[in-house]
Amino acid sequence: MPRPARLAVVGDVHLAFGSEDVRALDRQGYDAVLFVGDLAGYRPGGGLEVARHIAQLRTPAYVIPGNHDGVHPAQLVAEVLESDAAARLLDRGPLLLRQEARLAALAEALRGDGGAALLGGYSRHRLEGAHAPIDLVLARPCSFGGPRLSFRPYLERTFGITSLASSAARLTELLLACDAAHLVVLAHNGPAGLGARRHDMFGCDFRREEGDFGDPDLRDALEAARARGRTVTAVVAGHMHHAVRGGGRRPMSREVDGTLYVNAARVPRVFREGARELRHHVRIEIDRGRARAEEVLASTAPAASLDGGGG
Repeated sequence: MPRPARLAVVGDVHLAFGSEDVRALDRQGYDAVLFVGDLAGYRPGGGLEVARHIAQLRTPAYVIPGNHDGVHPAQLVAEVLESDAAARLLDRGPLLLRQEARLAALAEALRGDGGAALLGGYSRHRLEGAHAPIDLVLARPCSFGGPRLSFRPYLERTFGITSLASSAARLTELLLACDAAHLVVLAHNGPAGLGARRHDMFGCDFRREEGDFGDPDLRDALEAARARGRTVTAVVAGHMHHAVRGGGRRPMSREVDGTLYVNAARVPRVFREGARELRHHVRIEIDRGRARAEEVLASTAPAASLDGGGG
């Protein structure tokens, strides 16, 4: 019998990833490490240093860009204001200042000297190992969440994506092309449909009216794949931080119709507890068609790693 697959999911990094994480993750014997994005903070260059650390992993790693990755601060402001006009105006600069050029630099930093880390979006990858094969689909890159297509100029030029409908169609095509025993989706933000309250997994906590801030295109693609008989084992994402504005926490995981949904965005992911520095990630184990998740707090002190139950 094949052994269970074991994946590590690293939530929104925001500059908090270093050589200690590389050693801790490689020691675990994971089949792959999945990064949900937001390697950077508010400066594009910050993500490059994180990418150089990720490139040191011996374990295969996959990274989907978040809304902070490869993005100029002014572009980020335009997306926060939901201004397509401002976004297109800011995109008219020299080619070297465009988003795809900055993301190409990020991809190069992740490769390092023959490293095992790959940056992607709208792509499909086969994870091989002693377990049953897994198809990994990387969803829409640089998602900002909610019912709007963010970073439209970049998506149009790079992928030909002009609307949420065309994004859903591309994602559906990828999902239906998968034929491995298990299918895992890596996204920056999770799908719509998991709740519209501020404490829900991808609910909006920064507007008084709350609302569902998940990605509609990812929801539509998952529903289309399910209608065609394709089961998605797990969907892993982040973006909507665990700590909710006004107090409380989001659930880390939830299973719906046989699919495990995971939000790995504990921010900050590196923090102190007494004398110890703890570094957060989520462990996913896939066995006999089912996935389960648990939070892992790896200590840089001599004490052993601490495992906490999922939300």
